[in-house]
Amino acid sequence: MVAAVCAWHEHYQAAQSELTRRLRDDEPMLVAGPALVESYAVLTRLPPPHRLSTRDAHRMIETSFVENGKVVALEGRAYRVLLATMAAEGIAGGRAYDAVVAECTLRERGVTLLTFNADDFAPFASRGLEIVVPGR
Repeated sequence: MVAAVCAWHEHYQAAQSELTRRLRDDEPMLVAGPALVESYAVLTRLPPPHRLSTRDAHRMIETSFVENGKVVALEGRAYRVLLATMAAEGIAGGRAYDAVVAECTLRERGVTLLTFNADDFAPFASRGLEIVVPGR
């Protein structure tokens, strides 16, 4: 998400092209709620001169993703199930955040996850998650 809104980002062109094409083709855009928060955190903690103010980060996320898509999130009980699954499968550390995003995404059928970190989400492909790296 950061790559898609920051022109200085090395993956900006690929991210923008992929999102623009999908929106032009009327493909629904689902956005995992936790990814919104993570993107906000990144945009507001970047080193200067790239750091955005809290208001600018909010506006950018709102207009780029929330207004163009559907936010998907987990309900309370799903977190209990997810924590048990992560413990059983040995998912630890930062991979836990990937698991939350993947689980949100898997709530909908036929969804494609756009990411430049395909390896982080590969364990969820066996559950039906299609993973696409923009520009590849």
